Amino acid sequence: MAKIAFITGASSGIGAACARKFAQGGYTFLLNARSSDKLQALKTELEMAYGTDILLLPFDVRDRQAAASALQSLPEPYKAIDVLVNNAGANTKKDKIVDIHLDDLRYMFELNCVSSLGMIQEIYPLMAERKSGLFVNILSSCCLFNNPMTGSYSASKDAMEGISKILTKEAKADHIGV
Repeated sequence: MAKIAFITGASSGIGAACARKFAQGGYTFLLNARSSDKLQALKTELEMAYGTDILLLPFDVRDRQAAASALQSLPEPYKAIDVLVNNAGANTKKDKIVDIHLDDLRYMFELNCVSSLGMIQEIYPLMAERKSGLFVNILSSCCLFNNPMTGSYSASKDAMEGISKILTKEAKADHIGV
């Protein structure tokens, strides 16, 4: 079986672009997003263009139980995930720091950081067992610039950047890249 890439937030934007690029490299895919229709359209496109093998996993990455269920239900060969692209995320609300609603901040952290960490925790044991794998966490230039009106988004992406840096050091012993 070809190498397996699992891409979250694959229905559009960076996630769909990653899927197209990996398809050129002959990868087998697990594609995730909330929108089944958009995922199906991408699957059809990639199968027609590249003949690649694709399984769709439509669930909200913020739902840890749905993520665990989806991974447990995979046929055994598909559990040998080589690459996880943590792409699901959004920047939904722009406010000055003093105007940020705490519910908006919690949502940004849940979507842009906590859910990505949850996906890593679900897949890490599968990679560690094989002593091989790669986590790609899609961040943002906001981690470099922290522009006004992006407090919730920037904070959530900065937190994920910190997790990525620490994971890089911790995963070395299991031959897993970040």
